[in-house]
Amino acid sequence: MNAFHTQEALMSFGAPLKKRTLLVVEDDHGSRLLIKHLLMKLNIDVVDAETGEEALELIKEQPIEGMLLDIALGTGINGLDLGARIKTDKRFSDLPMVAVTTYDKNRLQDMEEKGFTGYLQKPYSAAELRTMLSEQSLRKKAHKLIL
Repeated sequence: MNAFHTQEALMSFGAPLKKRTLLVVEDDHGSRLLIKHLLMKLNIDVVDAETGEEALELIKEQPIEGMLLDIALGTGINGLDLGARIKTDKRFSDLPMVAVTTYDKNRLQDMEEKGFTGYLQKPYSAAELRTMLSEQSLRKKAHKLIL
């Protein structure tokens, strides 16, 4: 996705989102910066981690309302196992959790079993990110991420 398409998609977003905080776990520095930028343009605060282990430490201290987890995190725990571990904590059991990956959805057969509520395939556009966020409710009885 080039800068022109990103800017064009952001301008088409319309009204900003309610202020929310999402956990983003992405091992690629450039991808992490891009998603943080896109989310901040949507009025979303970001708590970010490069590894699954770092994410597990961060959520002990930071309140979050949803998660975007890269599946192939390089070293350490992968995104599927990270998601499953996070979902065992009652504080996070009903939060939306989106798998962000280059893998085809069919290769992630146990994604829903591990608690994932959505899927976003890389590379994705700003508009696809916004659509995915709009489909995710923050808690079972809460408002959606996007108004």
